[in-house]
Amino acid sequence: MNVRTLLLWSLLPLCMACSRPREVHRAFYFWKQKYTLSPAEKSALEKLHASRLYVKCFDVAWNTADRTAVPVAISDFKEPFPDSLEIVPVVFLMNEIWQQKDTGWARLMAERTASLLEKQCGQIPPRQIREIQLDCDWTRTSRDQYFSFLQQLRRQPFFANRQLSATIRMHQVKYTRSSGVPPVDKGLLMCYNMGDLRKPGDHNSILNMEALRAYTGSDRISNYPLSLDLALPLFEWDVLFRNKKYIGLLRQLPLNNTALFRENGEHTYTALRDTALQNVLIRRGDVVRRESCPPELLQKAARHLDRQRQPHKPAIIFYHLDPIILQKYSLHDLETIYHNFE
Repeated sequence: MNVRTLLLWSLLPLCMACSRPREVHRAFYFWKQKYTLSPAEKSALEKLHASRLYVKCFDVAWNTADRTAVPVAISDFKEPFPDSLEIVPVVFLMNEIWQQKDTGWARLMAERTASLLEKQCGQIPPRQIREIQLDCDWTRTSRDQYFSFLQQLRRQPFFANRQLSATIRMHQVKYTRSSGVPPVDKGLLMCYNMGDLRKPGDHNSILNMEALRAYTGSDRISNYPLSLDLALPLFEWDVLFRNKKYIGLLRQLPLNNTALFRENGEHTYTALRDTALQNVLIRRGDVVRRESCPPELLQKAARHLDRQRQPHKPAIIFYHLDPIILQKYSLHDLETIYHNFE
């Protein structure tokens, strides 16, 4: 092999890397019931050059008394959306609604969902809505009904000439054969909530690298049958345990108040006396685990995900846009995480 041939072979990996598309769509989720943007939120969208906003429009839950599905938590859009942003309406569907086995249930649900969604989005210029997303953590038993519902949605006029996307959980990527692949144009991989929330201990159930590697393996993302966008977490919460049993989720507890809590380690705290916080009675001896996603952890996750990235221009979405959350991350932190994919 001559010198010229050796040089060409040495340059081949570099050329392949250069030819790989590195652009991404920068985006945020907006997951609050009333849509108004604070100055901090507007500034973050502008300075980070976000091009999309994924906005929850309503949830669909199961009404046990009437044995039917009903819309709840319908969002109130208090102000117009910025003209510079593509708006992706999102509908969250509880898995329980697919217990209805009537053969016409999927079609009826599609008609009702599309009708309410069209009403919700009536004030948004049609040109800003190119994609609609459905969010449901389906199971093996609910898969057929949910997938049939997605197929029926495509037939609804409001969905014509628009992309249909579905959220994909980590376990649905790992167990693709049993979970199935939804009949949509693309998926959104939720790169969080990957641990056992209800298990006591000092682990992080929102995001940890060991679990991320276990779910994605070396090539599960790159080989997934759908094009995948990627969502990363910016939220935190406090998990309450009593006698090692899960009690519930709280947020922003005053864990640094040494009159109320004693720090046990880096992430866990013990209540020193009975007290009522956020309308919840916390008893002496209860244990609180604070789970968060510090920038350095997000950096590691971003680098891992980028190594598995599919050869397309994905959306990289932070969950979610909120002024309190934005106080915990500098714009430099978020910019650096985006840069891992660019």
